[in-house]
Amino acid sequence: MHRRGWLSELGQGLVLLSVGAVGAVVGYALGLIAGVIAGALVASGIFRLLGGEPGPWRARYGKVGRLLLGTVIGATFGTDLLAPLQAALLPMLGLVGIVLAVGLFRGWDVCHFTRLDWTTAIMSALPGGLPAMAALSEEVDADATVVSAIHFSRLTTILLLIPLLIPLLTGLTAGSSLAPVAEEPAGWASSLAALALGVSGGLLSLKLGIPTGDMVGPILVVGGANLLGADLGPLPAPFRHAAMLFIGTSVGAQVSIESLRKLRQVLVPAALVIAVLIGVGLLLGWGLSELTPLDPVTALLCGVPGGASTMPIIAHELGGDIRLVAALQLTRQLVMLVIIPPALGYLVRSLRHRRLVVPKP
Repeated sequence: MHRRGWLSELGQGLVLLSVGAVGAVVGYALGLIAGVIAGALVASGIFRLLGGEPGPWRARYGKVGRLLLGTVIGATFGTDLLAPLQAALLPMLGLVGIVLAVGLFRGWDVCHFTRLDWTTAIMSALPGGLPAMAALSEEVDADATVVSAIHFSRLTTILLLIPLLIPLLTGLTAGSSLAPVAEEPAGWASSLAALALGVSGGLLSLKLGIPTGDMVGPILVVGGANLLGADLGPLPAPFRHAAMLFIGTSVGAQVSIESLRKLRQVLVPAALVIAVLIGVGLLLGWGLSELTPLDPVTALLCGVPGGASTMPIIAHELGGDIRLVAALQLTRQLVMLVIIPPALGYLVRSLRHRRLVVPKP
């Protein structure tokens, strides 16, 4: 019986990955920006809405994708990153603070205009990555289904809209790029060494309980090794495409009929949250490009709150600096993961103690 259950889970995982791969191939063949991840996301989302069951492999694919992407990002690190990162550090931290404040304000707004409890409303409006926000919502007793539905909508909107919008805002034309000419990919021996190092660093980070450790670990370990002269990158394109496939498949498979039903109940406030976060992010990104040496594409993508597992991919496709975008997105996510749970927990305890928490009519 146990063997049959294992085979059934494996079959579910292979079907889900095959569906995602078909979507990724279609997206890539159409020449879409970030077409691999967008195609995999749409295909796996349709699969779920038609009744497909992802089983436990959805979460596993997400972890594999983040381990791969963290390794890919870490392998691009070099000493040339230090100067622009240092110059942009303070403005980037200010951007993180402003985006978080906007999210908190919009969450308070959503709470007052819907039947959502304030914890769920705040978690729905904060600009974090989908997996992290879904996990956090369970930790602080928010409605994880609503939170996941709204963040899925935000992520999907950003993933499909931003690759089309950034070229219009920056004047990029087809085939143009603001990034330096890409280096020759590392050989397979160096690439496999980077992969082994990155996976080891990611799994160790997860074991130590480091927030988003499956991406932070590989970036720190492989990036640190490169800064010390290991010369482990950049990795060949198939590694990046595999990361996009796994992440897109995992994210798309989180949609469900139930999540769409919950989303419909808060459709207008959710749409306003998404529009405000994207608009504020683009505005702050423009300010970052004016105050720092960052090129416009990198600066705008640093500002848009799309998550650490998707915005670096879009940055690479558009010619931005994948390392700086990843650094900013991870910083925002880490700040949120460290600060929000204890802050919300304190507020809940305080309000309950003062008997100010009352059910909505």
